Amino acid sequence: MKKRKAKKISPYIYILPTFMILLLVIVVPIIYVVTQSFYTTVADENIFVGLRNYQLAVKDELLWIAMKNNLKLFLCVPVLTVISLAIASVLYNKIRGWRFYRSVIFIPYILAIPVVGIVFSYLLQYNGVFNSILRGAGLEGLALDWLGNPDLAFPSVAVVIIWKQIGFGVVLFLARMMSIDRALYESADVDGASWLQKFCHITIPQTKSIIEFYIIITLIEMLSWVFNFIYVMTAGGPGNKTLVLEYLIYKKSFGGGDFNIAMAISVILLILASILIAIHQVVMRKED
Repeated sequence: MKKRKAKKISPYIYILPTFMILLLVIVVPIIYVVTQSFYTTVADENIFVGLRNYQLAVKDELLWIAMKNNLKLFLCVPVLTVISLAIASVLYNKIRGWRFYRSVIFIPYILAIPVVGIVFSYLLQYNGVFNSILRGAGLEGLALDWLGNPDLAFPSVAVVIIWKQIGFGVVLFLARMMSIDRALYESADVDGASWLQKFCHITIPQTKSIIEFYIIITLIEMLSWVFNFIYVMTAGGPGNKTLVLEYLIYKKSFGGGDFNIAMAISVILLILASILIAIHQVVMRKED
């Protein structure tokens, strides 16, 4: 009996250190942020103000601008999904040098975001490398202020995010395709199916669960993972055109705003991310 009890308890003993670390690093800070979002600081004294911080946050126009921009970034998800699936499908056919192409496509994903942001901020300046190439090619009319123009800044940042993230989707989808029964494609070839028909009727149905997983994960990233791009490339400008929730929290915390209001906005962001995580769990259970 003692041995059986020891076997039941031993796994929990092994995971206890990891659990304690997660508790200290994640759970305790979350509890602190949620608690402090109901307080305000006056003369180094915490005063309970209830929902006042949330009311002020909701009334702040910047919150809605940031949420709108995060929702715009959601448009990157279908683009990333379609392009990643298409590239993975081409590589799955094992064209000449496909392993090399797979590595090249995945390299941007492993690069540090600040490095990518700084490089592209120099490339996309009005007198940067990209515009210099356009001018040298006689395309002066296409040499635009990609990060300084209010109409172009957000699309430019979105393109950089897509360029960096696409490698993850390609490798993820390609790994799933490698486990698909080749007989399905061989039967389709015998029936004279085109590449597009095989893509729509075999590849997509067979990778459905991975596509759903990728979409939810990427949505969460577009909501709570793009701070570094914005901070390095545009600092939320021009005219708050690239402001997102993460950068708004940073500005409220360290840019002269109210630290407790920043915590309230953090809780709002946490709730939005939790909703997406809950959707992800429901989708995964449905697939199981």
